[in-house]
Amino acid sequence: MKDFSLVHIGTEIRERKRGLHQIVSLMLDSTYYDALEERNEHHQRKNEDLFNSFTDEEMMYYYVHQRKHIRKDRERKETTKTEYLRILLQFYQYAVESESFLRQDLDYYIEETILKNLRPWHIRNFQEYLSTALLGKGGKPYSPATLDAKMTILKSFMKWLYETKYIQHPLHKEILSTSLSEQEIPNRDLYYHEVKQLLDYYKDHPINYGLLTMLAMTGLRIQEIAKASWGDVYLDSLSGHYRLRGAGKGGKRFDKLLHPSLYERILAFRERRHVSTVLNPSDQGPLFPTKNGDYYQYKNLSNYIVRIIERTDLPFVKERTDKITPHYFRHFYAIYSRQQGADIFLIQKELGHSDRKTTERYLEKVLQREQEIGLMWKEQDF
Repeated sequence: MKDFSLVHIGTEIRERKRGLHQIVSLMLDSTYYDALEERNEHHQRKNEDLFNSFTDEEMMYYYVHQRKHIRKDRERKETTKTEYLRILLQFYQYAVESESFLRQDLDYYIEETILKNLRPWHIRNFQEYLSTALLGKGGKPYSPATLDAKMTILKSFMKWLYETKYIQHPLHKEILSTSLSEQEIPNRDLYYHEVKQLLDYYKDHPINYGLLTMLAMTGLRIQEIAKASWGDVYLDSLSGHYRLRGAGKGGKRFDKLLHPSLYERILAFRERRHVSTVLNPSDQGPLFPTKNGDYYQYKNLSNYIVRIIERTDLPFVKERTDKITPHYFRHFYAIYSRQQGADIFLIQKELGHSDRKTTERYLEKVLQREQEIGLMWKEQDF
């Protein structure tokens, strides 16, 4: 790693030479992983415990980058690694800043490590810190969903540390439950009349119209749209429809139907950006290019979608307590497809969900209405 060493992360955090976002960016470099694997192989050959000479920083790095599948395209994506690193480094920062307390709190302190000195009450203290921490200028606390996500990743990491014998205490068992109640699960439902209002608002804006229609009519993730290539669009000779090939989450392949109205809006977007509208399988340029003709960074594209939705100032947008993000359109795709008579299995397949329960959560309110007992009554009896 250029100008950076894993063993210096604690110093970087303690002396605040770099922000956490900078350290995360540096730790995303996976080139150091092979060297760690070689050290593990050396330990194995000498019948020593794996990770025998690893530091805290190297354990975090290895955990995030560890390979679990023979195919590289099935490994954790960079976005997932980024999220894991943010959460683990936030915890590590808290632990590093509490080092003087740890030294006083323990009868025997192991030098040059933080993680091996942690005890159950330290984990509970961190949970308490997270639950009361205020974020940003507005001073808002973490949402229950964010707390749950953070503690799920930390619990998994702690369990791994214990199973690899890096730590001697099963700290993962001390993490209090953060599971969400039904009322705390964020409401990301989006309905046809709301989507139609957004589309109508931007019908004379080829850029916004094309992007919002793409989200609504395909159910694709914003990452999948951002990295889609124009060369992946083709005319299906079997059905006569235009389609888009690509790879989604976990390397899963998709082959999406592009309805004529959607295809026309894609062409209008591309015309406004002054790029080719002639199908060309060798064109590896972006399907939706930026003003400079480049691929969108998916986070930038996601933030752009959030802003243009807020800018409409439509009543249903103002009534929302949270921001409508691109992910809401996946919920819309599921809900509208179900209302049109689609089977849950087909919706699950189209959205690329590995677990049917995920699809059912998207459709929770729709399924509840379908099974409402009152619909079985004979209204004329009253």
